[in-house]
Amino acid sequence: MGINIGIDIGAISLKLAALGRVEDRAALESLCAAKPSFRLMNWDAQAGKRVPLVLSDYRRITGSPIQSTFDLLQEFYEIIPETRIEGIRVTGSGSRTIAKILGIYFENEFKAIARMVSAFYPEVRTVFELGGESAKYIRLEPPPGGGQATIVDYDRSGECAAGTGSFLDQQATRMGYSVEEIGAVVCEANCAARIAGRCSVFAKSDMIHAQQKGYTPSEILRGLCDAVARNYKSGIAKGRPVTPPVALIGAVSQNAGVTAALREAFGLKEDQLFVPELYAWCGAVGTAILEAEERKKRSLREIHRLSQHESDERVEDANPLSMENVVLLRDRVPAYVPPPGDAPIPAYLGIDIGSVSTNVVATDEHGTVIQDIYLRTAGRPIEAVQKGLSEVQAQWGQRLRIQGVGTTGSGRELIAELVGADVVNDEITAHKTGALHISSTLGGEPVDTIFEIGGQDSKFISIENGIVVDFAMNEACAAGTGSFLEEQAEKLGISIKGEFAKLALSSARPTRLGERCTVFMERDVTGWMLKGEAVPDIVAGLAYSIALNYLNRVVRGRKIGKVIYFQGGTAYNDSVAAAFASLLGKKITVPPYNGVVGAIGMALIARQWHLATRIAVPRVRSLQPPDGHARLRLQGLHEPVRHQGIHHRGPQELLGRQVLR
Repeated sequence: MGINIGIDIGAISLKLAALGRVEDRAALESLCAAKPSFRLMNWDAQAGKRVPLVLSDYRRITGSPIQSTFDLLQEFYEIIPETRIEGIRVTGSGSRTIAKILGIYFENEFKAIARMVSAFYPEVRTVFELGGESAKYIRLEPPPGGGQATIVDYDRSGECAAGTGSFLDQQATRMGYSVEEIGAVVCEANCAARIAGRCSVFAKSDMIHAQQKGYTPSEILRGLCDAVARNYKSGIAKGRPVTPPVALIGAVSQNAGVTAALREAFGLKEDQLFVPELYAWCGAVGTAILEAEERKKRSLREIHRLSQHESDERVEDANPLSMENVVLLRDRVPAYVPPPGDAPIPAYLGIDIGSVSTNVVATDEHGTVIQDIYLRTAGRPIEAVQKGLSEVQAQWGQRLRIQGVGTTGSGRELIAELVGADVVNDEITAHKTGALHISSTLGGEPVDTIFEIGGQDSKFISIENGIVVDFAMNEACAAGTGSFLEEQAEKLGISIKGEFAKLALSSARPTRLGERCTVFMERDVTGWMLKGEAVPDIVAGLAYSIALNYLNRVVRGRKIGKVIYFQGGTAYNDSVAAAFASLLGKKITVPPYNGVVGAIGMALIARQWHLATRIAVPRVRSLQPPDGHARLRLQGLHEPVRHQGIHHRGPQELLGRQVLR
């Protein structure tokens, strides 16, 4: 029997554990003396028998797990001859490729963790792991007759980074802190800001909004830790029993804020949830123990095969992006020319209030767009709408006579109350109405499919004979939205407006990045850049990625028609339209006013309401009430009229039937 090595190769980090015999102690001590990156401890394998156990430092994988593993083993073998190694086994999310290359055994992560915990911490009944890109729940129980505890229940996170170390790392960086500093900072907070824990992009928005509301960095970071704990409880534990003692392992366990938040979320006392000394090495140690107990395959003898294989790892590139099948209609509509003279212009207002953008559109009685305004919501929807209406008033003064106002979007009901809107409708109906009007105005075939991608949400709409027959929206993930693309552009140091599309369309061999959470994608992009990938190729790969995310997470095999309108703020990026055209082999049309189609739809719906009711609806202006709170109101030109109230839409409207009062 010789030295057995277990290597845990995760998405973010790399850990090694070497388990030797009593007679191997001197050799392993010389390793630790010569290489400070290794440390020696003991494991009481049997009564009265303490065998040496060597652990490597916690190492980050910088985009190359194969090269990182090669470097670590080479450092180990510089002191310990390969002839003394009996076996090597690997575990972790990034280890399957290495196991295949070298012909060694791949160990299940849950089994490796359970074996280590039962050996070193036999009293533990529940394990929480929060790693770089994954989170796990494990419940252990000893068999009825006693003995080593085994797994009785388990679960893990999926493709979302929420609640993982990468999620926390990214948010901390946005606040100007390293992930290691968060714990100490959180302890200074007196309260916690409410932060979304389901998506990195949504968390970023909440953090910006919290800053605008005056929360301190410590309060925002505490809210972030609470979000991680809430997400773990709802997304991983999922109501399963949590029997103490609970061991919290993984790199995130070193964050005191998260540890405290988990105790609070699960109602555990300080001694009921603890962080073990070997919090990051459980998988590696368990794998080494299992290799010593269950000799499966041959040892590693030729570590140079790892570096040789590095050059063979590249996957086939995607096709170059082309605008050949993209129809841009932005310049097909001339600027609005008002009627001659100073006569009032009957007009209608549509307001679309989203989490990222707020759009205000004024149309005339024929549905022609008089003015369109695209603004950043910035967590302040009331101020954004106020600014949009002020721009309309500044441009047209008293000439526009507003006949009707409609609102849609995530903030539609709030703004409807504030401006006294006549109609409130869902986004699906608003976008359908606007798109159908544009397609009929331009004289082409009526649109039958809408791809709508906004800042933090995306929609798919299928239309037959002017009626919505199917629709879908993204769930708690922003991987296929504009914010996802903006995040990556920001990391690459390029402008999302103009420069991104220009670079992507110039690429001859787009990088195949696949569909990933924005947090994971950031790591993948960094890895490709370290390998020398050109920025235009990566940018083109990102354009493909957002299209793939949308098709696989939103459309999900639904019927896609022949006349496809690509709208929303993301449609300003021509490379994404080109990616859709390449993936589908169909023409993609970017309509005029693609960023404000929902607001156009609401202006048209307000016109329908006016024609049905014939009530003289007043123009818009802003007032400052005596109480000092900013508020928007409608005021009549002649006699005041009774506000008609908000229309709460039922299922029939979601299928395209507009009900008017």
